[in-house]
Amino acid sequence: METLRLVHLSDPHFSHITLSLSQFTNKRWIGNMNLMLFRRHAYQIEHLPHLPELFDSLNVEHVCITGDFSSLSLDSEFAAGKDFVDSFSQPVHYLPGNHDSYIKEVEETRRFYDFFPSEDLKNKRVEKKFLGKGWWWVGLDCACATPPLFALGRFYQEMEVELEKVLSEIPKDERVIVGNHFPLYPTNRKMHDLRRAVELQEVLKRHPQVKLYFHGHDHKYYIKDRRDEGLPLVFNSGSAAHRPDGTFYLFDLHEEECLVERLLFRETKGVFSWVIDWQKRFTYQL
Repeated sequence: METLRLVHLSDPHFSHITLSLSQFTNKRWIGNMNLMLFRRHAYQIEHLPHLPELFDSLNVEHVCITGDFSSLSLDSEFAAGKDFVDSFSQPVHYLPGNHDSYIKEVEETRRFYDFFPSEDLKNKRVEKKFLGKGWWWVGLDCACATPPLFALGRFYQEMEVELEKVLSEIPKDERVIVGNHFPLYPTNRKMHDLRRAVELQEVLKRHPQVKLYFHGHDHKYYIKDRRDEGLPLVFNSGSAAHRPDGTFYLFDLHEEECLVERLLFRETKGVFSWVIDWQKRFTYQL
């Protein structure tokens, strides 16, 4: 099997502060206050337009973005995210995060998909794409509108049935990456966790061709390794736009192992650049 090189990034959070009075009919007013007081100081997007050139220089073949293109699910934010996606020369595989389904109206109209088309994600909340070289991408849409101060996701029962079907259709000797915005395992923030995460874990256990699980949401890069339980390696890429350290993962996927490199956007002697600060090899099974 040939090597496949891809990037996983998440949570660019394009934002637009609005002064519209209509925001006071939903939780956008809370999001606007958060943007003005905190989030606009915690994120930097000026370096994101340089990523396409960097990925070309690294010979990246696919780009996987695990949600939160927007901050308040505004059309202007979705449009900025769409421009970002369109700037890559590589195929981009995406799915929505909780901020992309920020209010009920956006969820009900499936507004995200007017800018980021995917019939299967829109209608079934599950899609599969063949990446080549024996690898598949299976994306999940677990995003849903929530009350103020909540940012949880839901792995719906209908999704469980569809995911079983989709994974069963993929040849057993080929390998799968599952992408979702939400973490696979519980955190200490129950209002931000994935509902029915245990059910999702059980599906993945039944399909050992799933080798990797990509997500974002927490804005903290980390890796969870529960291969001894028959689960895939879990990668949270953090936020590509986070200040001071935007981050993404670069993967070289081989038949039985992968090389993972973490890149951070850092300042060195007054110069900002993406630097590799960590790398490690993993086998897919213990």
